[in-house]
Amino acid sequence: MPSLAPFITPSYCKPVGVAILALVLAGCAQQRPDGYYATPHDSTEADAQQQAQGRTGARAPAQIQLGFGGSQAAKAKADQAAAAEPTVVKARPLAEAKTFLGTLPCLNGNSACSATRVTLTLAPTGEWRSRTVFLDTPTADRNIVEQGCWDVIGTQPLRIMLKLGSDASKGNLTFVNDNVLRVNMINDIRPTLEHRLTRQPDIDEIPEIASQTPLKCD
Repeated sequence: MPSLAPFITPSYCKPVGVAILALVLAGCAQQRPDGYYATPHDSTEADAQQQAQGRTGARAPAQIQLGFGGSQAAKAKADQAAAAEPTVVKARPLAEAKTFLGTLPCLNGNSACSATRVTLTLAPTGEWRSRTVFLDTPTADRNIVEQGCWDVIGTQPLRIMLKLGSDASKGNLTFVNDNVLRVNMINDIRPTLEHRLTRQPDIDEIPEIASQTPLKCD
């Protein structure tokens, strides 16, 4: 009968085997970084945001609206207010601030008066600012800067009226398209020829009057 001795593990070998196994597991555990098993699980909201934004976690910058305030603190305050309460857009083409520029002839019939270069900035809050430069003497001390509120006075095509602080009419303009304005009337004078203001790539806040209190246009 064959001997069973080769198949019998001595009892004193079991503690040794357990000790070796424990050492191996301890070594593996030491090679793993802290928090190896603490894998975070996405919540439903986080997962939805990641799917919408991409797995890189990048976020699109917040939309910036022009606030006629001048200082960085005023702009920051305006941004906070805009985040808390959405801006009411009075006209779709002016959902963002835009600056328009154009040259207008003398409209009062006086041959001695100068043509002017007009810069007009419209804000979605209903405020406008302008700078008028006389081309015969384009010095800063002769520039005229004004501000007021604009209102929609017609649709199809969209028309707006520029009002001064006293509610006096400054101008009447028509949107030829989102980037071009036709001048219908300036200072109660209607041009005999068509004149237009064209949108500029950069916003001109008309900083000459940045220190003035921003208007509250309804």
